[in-house]
Amino acid sequence: MKENKIGRGAVLMVSASVVFCLMSGLVKSASDIDSYKITLFRFIIGLGLLSTAAMFGWIKLTFSHGPFLFLRGLIGGIAVFIFYLSISKLGLGKATVISYSFPIFGSICSVIFLKEKIKLFKAVAIVMAFCGIYLLVADANGGFSFWQSLGKYEAISVFGAVLGGLAVVLIKKLHDTDSAYAIFFAQCAVGLWLLIIPANIVPCSIGYKGGILLLCIGIAATVGQLLMTQGFRYVPVSTGSLLMMLTPVLNYLIGVTIFNEAISVRSIFGTAIVLGSCVVVLSAKDKS
Repeated sequence: MKENKIGRGAVLMVSASVVFCLMSGLVKSASDIDSYKITLFRFIIGLGLLSTAAMFGWIKLTFSHGPFLFLRGLIGGIAVFIFYLSISKLGLGKATVISYSFPIFGSICSVIFLKEKIKLFKAVAIVMAFCGIYLLVADANGGFSFWQSLGKYEAISVFGAVLGGLAVVLIKKLHDTDSAYAIFFAQCAVGLWLLIIPANIVPCSIGYKGGILLLCIGIAATVGQLLMTQGFRYVPVSTGSLLMMLTPVLNYLIGVTIFNEAISVRSIFGTAIVLGSCVVVLSAKDKS
């Protein structure tokens, strides 16, 4: 029975990774639409789907810790916007690999805010991840030092990964008091208020096809989130997070094969080091 649950959870997590990959591909295809509108539609559609599901009694939305939910929504909303912006500016593969380095920053934030202890091999993996990020961000700019090589959008993408790590810490704290659906709802609600003005200031003609594309992005993002939420019911957080690392791998492959994104030996090594370090950090959680 336990093996069946783990198997079901693994299928749900892999399905979520595939759906998130589809969403990222759609975001890349919508590069002519500004990231403010893409992110706003993602939150509006998420709110609509969650509210409808709650209205029919398919899910329950319970809110207990308002201030933490608001903070999670604020940090998570900014992180999602930065992820979409990074895809349009850096490319699907590079942006996703940098953004999915958030477990590294989550581990650092856990040490600072949750007073968690960190083992030596985990600390080494974190240092290696920074080396991998350096190889990725230096690939296009060619500087000798980290700061010389760090472009504007690479810096923004790394900042988004830091916010993603903070969001993980908040989610971990909120799971003691609030449902997973409420946590996701909070991200959508706060993200809506955060982006509704910027999305209407930037001029952009969406059109009929653009509207369909935005609708598909919002649906894919919500379905992926719900699949992931269900998956975490059957597998440990560390196992589920490891399975979710399939997303940057798929995105990198799609970026190169479908969108003809540039690839180099340096970027391949950087990607491998970042993803490998994240796997080490995530798999070490059960032992630390």
